[in-house]
Amino acid sequence: MLFNSTEFLIFFIVTLILGNILKSRIQKLMLLVASYIFYMGWHPATISCDAYRSISWIEYWIDKSFCEYKINLYILILLISTLIDYFAARWMSLEKISQNKRRILLTASLFTNLGILAYFKYTNFLIGLINDLFINPDSSFSNVDIILPVGISFYTFQSMSYSIDVFNRKIEARKSILDFAVYVAFFPQLVAGPIVRAETFFRDLDKRLPVLKENIQVALCLILIGFTRKIVFADNLGIVVDKTFANYASMNPLEIWVGVLAFGWQIYFDFAGYTDIAIGVARLFGFQFDANFNFPMTVKNISEHWSKWHISFSTWIRDYIYIPLGGSRISEWITYRNLYITWLFAGLWHGAAYHYVAWGLWQGIMLTIHREYSKLGFPVQFNQKFGKPYEIFSRIITMFFLCFGFAMFRAETLTKAKEIILSMLFIGSSNTSINSFSNYNYAIVLIICFAASSYFSKRKTDWVVSHPNKWIYPIFILVNIFLILIFGVTESQNFLYFAF
Repeated sequence: MLFNSTEFLIFFIVTLILGNILKSRIQKLMLLVASYIFYMGWHPATISCDAYRSISWIEYWIDKSFCEYKINLYILILLISTLIDYFAARWMSLEKISQNKRRILLTASLFTNLGILAYFKYTNFLIGLINDLFINPDSSFSNVDIILPVGISFYTFQSMSYSIDVFNRKIEARKSILDFAVYVAFFPQLVAGPIVRAETFFRDLDKRLPVLKENIQVALCLILIGFTRKIVFADNLGIVVDKTFANYASMNPLEIWVGVLAFGWQIYFDFAGYTDIAIGVARLFGFQFDANFNFPMTVKNISEHWSKWHISFSTWIRDYIYIPLGGSRISEWITYRNLYITWLFAGLWHGAAYHYVAWGLWQGIMLTIHREYSKLGFPVQFNQKFGKPYEIFSRIITMFFLCFGFAMFRAETLTKAKEIILSMLFIGSSNTSINSFSNYNYAIVLIICFAASSYFSKRKTDWVVSHPNKWIYPIFILVNIFLILIFGVTESQNFLYFAF
């Protein structure tokens, strides 16, 4: 069920009315049932009802249930993850349990979640890796027809963070299985984040924000901004992105640069749009989640970029991978080892393919260069000496290097990513003539994106609501509605992060 669909609009209105009429435990039960209905509204496009998959009885019954009874059995994976982590956390919190038994319970929780994720997301990647490393091409293993359940990377990480926090005694295990099930499955952020920490969610579950005028206004702003980012910007930029990555061999380097840069903005608008809508919808139910993006496309360095991009994920890998490995506390060598392990993991989290691995390692390389550059004191010296020109240069050079990562991320294969990057550097096999420039209109759109992002990065959403000029809010609402109606792509498009 897409946010930008009629089905969701009807679902949302009904759920919102019930959510504000019902109280206490009945309200929580309604939210849980609604969240499961929302998840079961996902229709795997690759299921063929003409021929059911026969890899195992699991896939066979998934296809049969979906095609014949319209029942989405992928909900069972969500239920299994919920039950395992709930009971593991409850038993870990018992007073007389030994530390060894607590470790066993945590291991069981992590093994279940990572095992489920590995089967659905990484089976074919591992088969391909084995074929590439050890198997003769004439006798290689074939890929299996596995469908990746939507949102699995998000809800497994969210659920695992709860188990880890209980183990580390940062939070107490929740006694109510209903409360925990709502936490794992809460529909606004279920399938594409943000990854909400248990401490934040249960704080609001126990004491909701009053859904009064100001909170409603902020929520509506967030939802409208989200739809504008998705329907007006992301979906329109997707046109030139698809064209560029499909036809890069016949394009000149400038056209490829525009297409790659357009993808960076597309995925930003798409994902930030989704999380804006999710956070806005959650606020209408009394939940106040932290922002997941904070204008990361106009930053001065890669470290700042990752402090503002997909914040719930970047802080997750910091707190649950980088710091437990030792962070930067031991030695330089250990620091960089931890850094590259963390970003290798980040690449694989996004996708089971070599080009995602390359993307993750590229983030690590950029962070390494920035770290070493900063240790020499150059940023401070140059900023003091050159001021604004150095700041502008820093933003341009940061985006320059980020674009190579965008190319790796969007390309379907590592080979394709390599060819695109070489073309961007004017040393590839693509057309090097710059006499024609078919992406001219999109280049202007990207300049507008940079300018608008720089302007709004200095203002929060609350600014629109709390501005002393009372006309600012209605004008803001009308402008977004106008943009959506005039420039929005009318056909519903999947959010890009549904694939992860």
